[in-house]
Amino acid sequence: METFGGPILHSSSYRIPAPFTGKRVLVVGFGASGGEIALDLSEAGVDVALAVRGPINVIPRELFGVPILAWGLTGRLFPARIADKINAPLLRFAIGSIEKLGLKRLPKGPLQSIEEDRRVPLIDIGMLDAIRDGRIKLRGDIASFAREGVDFEQSPTERFDAIILATGFRPDLRPLLPEARGVLNVTGAPLVSGRATAESGLFFCGAIPSALGQLRQIGVEAQGIADAVA
Repeated sequence: METFGGPILHSSSYRIPAPFTGKRVLVVGFGASGGEIALDLSEAGVDVALAVRGPINVIPRELFGVPILAWGLTGRLFPARIADKINAPLLRFAIGSIEKLGLKRLPKGPLQSIEEDRRVPLIDIGMLDAIRDGRIKLRGDIASFAREGVDFEQSPTERFDAIILATGFRPDLRPLLPEARGVLNVTGAPLVSGRATAESGLFFCGAIPSALGQLRQIGVEAQGIADAVA
């Protein structure tokens, strides 16, 4: 990274597209942050490419006029794996084939990924259309950085003026709770949320991704915590 001559920043530092006007920008990572930043830049007329290394799950914001999070409620009627199989044809109808765009789909469906891996799918708010229209270019994995660009694993070297790393976040609460025992996993994330932990009086709220929407989940958990405390 030190060889690259332009700015490299993490997605947490991104604010507006104005500083990138007239520049060629590479966004690394196609999670929620990467997808939305790439779309924001493209809508501002910035020449932007998106480097995607691994498989992803993409879901529409709405399905037949119903917010996609409401479909998560129906998933509670079945195990996540079964619900994903039921929903798969509807999702393909709504967003089309991401494979034709050069993307790979995760072997696990959206609900199963949330439940088992705490991995939230990308909600498409226009990114796929921008890729289809060429306003966002897709690239593969990065091999190395150069002074004025990036070497890719499976495509030629390209020039870029700036790079934005949408490479994710890792919640680590160990520095905040150095004496807590049995409440955090090996990476410092809470083991449970919305109910009592192994430490008396310690609760986490909305700390684990939910297929039902995080704000709704926070409301449900907050009430449960209040009841437990009472």
